[in-house]
Amino acid sequence: MSQQKKTKSNDADNRGPKMIPQIPVNKFLEHVEARAWTDAEKELDVIRQKSDNSQWSRGYVKALEGLMLTYRNNDDKYIFLPKILANRTEDAISNLKKEFSEFATNELHGEYDRGYFKALDDYFTLLANMKNQRTPADATTPQQATLDQSTASRDQGE
Repeated sequence: MSQQKKTKSNDADNRGPKMIPQIPVNKFLEHVEARAWTDAEKELDVIRQKSDNSQWSRGYVKALEGLMLTYRNNDDKYIFLPKILANRTEDAISNLKKEFSEFATNELHGEYDRGYFKALDDYFTLLANMKNQRTPADATTPQQATLDQSTASRDQGE
């Protein structure tokens, strides 16, 4: 009987590629924006149950938890995101989305960090899409916030 040593990488690989379910993520982010905390908690539970236990997924889920806690807390004078998003200009949203998107794909960051940044990228994608929907003069079809297939599958193989 040979017992394979359980390691972080072969444990994740044996389960096969699993992705964070996007529909519950979108619902969660919408509930956070609407400050519907009970509904956001329910979606977060669904996301936790359906996500795998990889470093990338743990980082992604931790960022979602952090977003909810950030906005749930009434004292935001020292919190980065609420201060930056106080006026929610398109430039601020666009710049943060670009920055988090670059971090999410940068191989210099660890798997956990890339997952964390991807969740923030998805959040800012949703904000940008909501902003675009409010201004019909700029009517371009907003893309749904989705996980980058190449990032998710590449991270699972590490």
